[in-house]
Amino acid sequence: MAIRLKLRLAREGKSVEVVALVNSGYETLEPEVLVPPDVARSLSLYPHLPQGALVKEYRLADGSASKLIKIPRAVSVHAVEEDRVVGPVESSLVVAERADEVLISDKLAGRLGIVALDFGEGLWCFRDELGRVTRRSR
Repeated sequence: MAIRLKLRLAREGKSVEVVALVNSGYETLEPEVLVPPDVARSLSLYPHLPQGALVKEYRLADGSASKLIKIPRAVSVHAVEEDRVVGPVESSLVVAERADEVLISDKLAGRLGIVALDFGEGLWCFRDELGRVTRRSR
């Protein structure tokens, strides 16, 4: 089990809701959300990249290549639960050509107030709920 929750990503009148994995190992200097190309496409951020997008190609262990495209401060992010919505948090969007799941960086999780209670059981809460509410992963 892992911690997954619903996010709403919004940009210039467009929005998409996704289920995203909280990844404490995805360490960044600023809030970032990593998405597959189809999510970026639905926000009109891919394949036609906005000015300021940074493209890096990485060589993987199997010898193949993969691109990561970082679009700084591209989206507003909300955490969406049945009883509340938290946000917005301005976030960079990283498009990963080979991604099959949306990932929440450590800094984005922190700005959204997400607190992991038990990664193994998929339990979490918002910071202001600590000790009062336990939420379950989606």
